[in-house]
Amino acid sequence: MSANPPFVLHDPKHIDPEKEQPRRAALTSVPDLRFEYGFLKSVRPYFRLRRPANSDPKGKGKETEADVGNDVAPADVLEIQWRDIAWITTRDQVLSPLAQGALWAIAGYWLTPFYGQARSLLPSPPEGGIVKWLRSWVQSFAATGTSQIPPKLYTRP
Repeated sequence: MSANPPFVLHDPKHIDPEKEQPRRAALTSVPDLRFEYGFLKSVRPYFRLRRPANSDPKGKGKETEADVGNDVAPADVLEIQWRDIAWITTRDQVLSPLAQGALWAIAGYWLTPFYGQARSLLPSPPEGGIVKWLRSWVQSFAATGTSQIPPKLYTRP
């Protein structure tokens, strides 16, 4: 005997199942926010690789510029613009964190009184509210059991 198929072929929903249930939208990838990649991307324009004319048969006597990531021959010259790299490093490693820390300190100094006023306007919950509820809940279990727990253990003196 042949087994019946798990679905009926002439049912329209089995002919094209994507029409009935659309696909989920693909999740976007999370951007890489690590410091190193952003720093390398900002520094990359200040590195230049110069190839002598005799190493490139198509060069015809001219020096050519190439990306730093390509194959490097021993005769190639790497030019680095140190002044620009020093400025980017100082800006990203010293000035930016200093400015962010100063802004957070100033904001904290000036916003602290407003936070205190806002807390005084809001009603504060009674002290020990959750603890009192928990004590009464535990005492209700103790009252139903065979042993009685003395109330002195759960009250303040």
